Amino acid sequence: RNGFKLKITSNKLINKHNAPDEDEKKILDFFEKNVDTPYYWKIDNNLFRFMGALKVAPECMSCHKKQGYKVGDVRGGISVSFDAAAEFRRLNEIHKDKNQTILFLILAAIGTIVTLILYQSMRHKDESKISNLNNTLEDKVKELDSLNQNLHSRVKEELKKQRENEDMLIQQSKQAALGEMIGNIAHQWRQPIGAVSAIMMNIKWTAISHGVDKNFIDERMQEANTQLLYMSQTIDDFRNFFKPDKEKSLFSPAIEIDRAYQILKASLDDRNIKFLQFASQEFELYGYANEFSQVVLNLISNAKDILISRDIANPIIEIHLYMDYDANLCCSIKDNAGGVEKEYLDKIFEPYFTTKKREGTGIGLYIAKEIVEKHMEGSLIVKNSAVGANFIIILPLKGASDEKV
Repeated sequence: RNGFKLKITSNKLINKHNAPDEDEKKILDFFEKNVDTPYYWKIDNNLFRFMGALKVAPECMSCHKKQGYKVGDVRGGISVSFDAAAEFRRLNEIHKDKNQTILFLILAAIGTIVTLILYQSMRHKDESKISNLNNTLEDKVKELDSLNQNLHSRVKEELKKQRENEDMLIQQSKQAALGEMIGNIAHQWRQPIGAVSAIMMNIKWTAISHGVDKNFIDERMQEANTQLLYMSQTIDDFRNFFKPDKEKSLFSPAIEIDRAYQILKASLDDRNIKFLQFASQEFELYGYANEFSQVVLNLISNAKDILISRDIANPIIEIHLYMDYDANLCCSIKDNAGGVEKEYLDKIFEPYFTTKKREGTGIGLYIAKEIVEKHMEGSLIVKNSAVGANFIIILPLKGASDEKV
C-alpha cells in the first residue's frame, strides 16, 4: 500500500503465494545460520528492505512440529520493503504542506488577533464617543433646566411687577375717583350751605324783631356760620388734595405737610394724638405738591394706626424738616409707638406686607416709596429711634432752573 510491501515468508512454505524472492531467501538463510540475529535491513538502488526473524516458540509447536521444527528454530521472517526515494519525496511534500498549513494557521491566528484588537479599539472609540455624547447631552439637559428655571423666575418676577403696577394704578384710580366724588359732593353742598346761611339770617332778624336778645342770636349765628364755613373749606381741601397736579411747580413742603395734617386732624384729635411740626428753616421744592402731600398723609396715617393698635399712652407724632450733609431736604416723621420689629425692617416697603392683619392692605407704604423714588427722584427709609419708628423722606433740593439743565 502506498509503495510499501509487507510479506510473511519462509524457506518451508505452506502457502506458495508467500514464496520468498532472491533477496528474501538470502536473508532467511542468514537467519538460519545466525539464530541470535533478530532482524536485517539494507538499502539497494533506493529500495529499502527490512526483515525480522520469526522463531518457533513453544506455543507454535502444535502447528509447526510436523514440519520438523523445534523450539528456537528460525521458521521464516516478516519482510517490509519500499522505494526510499519516492517515500522521501512524499514526506517532503507532506512536510511542505504541513509548513504551509502551520503558516496559514499562524497567519489566520494573527489576522484574528488583529481583527479582535481593531474591534476592541473601534468598540472603545465608539463607547468613548457614546460616553462623550451622553455627557454632552446631560450638560445640555442641565443647561436647559437652568434656562427653564431662570425663565420661570423672570416670568414670576415680571408677573409680580405687573401685579404691583396694576395695584398701584388701581390705588391711584381709587384716589382719582375719590377726588372726583368729593368734587361732586362739594358741588352738591354749595347750594344747600348757601340756603342754610340764608335761613339762619332770616331766623336772626325774625328773632330780633320779636324781642329776642340780639347778642345771644349773634353768638349762635356766628357759631353756625363757623361750622358751615368749616364744612365748605373741608370739602375744598379734600377736593384739592386728591386733584392730580398737571405740571411741576415750586411749593413749600411745610404747607403741604399742614394740608395733610388737616385731612387727618379730626381723627388725630379724636384719639388724643398730639401732632408736632418743626422746621430748621424755610424750604422750597420743585415737583408735584399733591404727591408729596399724599406721601406725608400715608406716613402720618400709618403712625396713627400703630399708636392706636398698640394703645400707646400720650401718643405723639412729630415731623421735622431739615437739610442733611449732602444738601438734601429731609422730612422725618416720628412716633412713640415702640418702633418696627427688626425682622420687618427689610420687608416693610414690600407690596402686600402689613402688620395690621385684617385692617391693612399692605400697599400704602409701598406706594409712598414708589412716589418718592420714581416721581420725586428721592428715597424713603425707615429707622428705629429710642421710642419708636422714624420714616425719613430724602429729596434733592433743586428749583425750576435746575430742571431745565
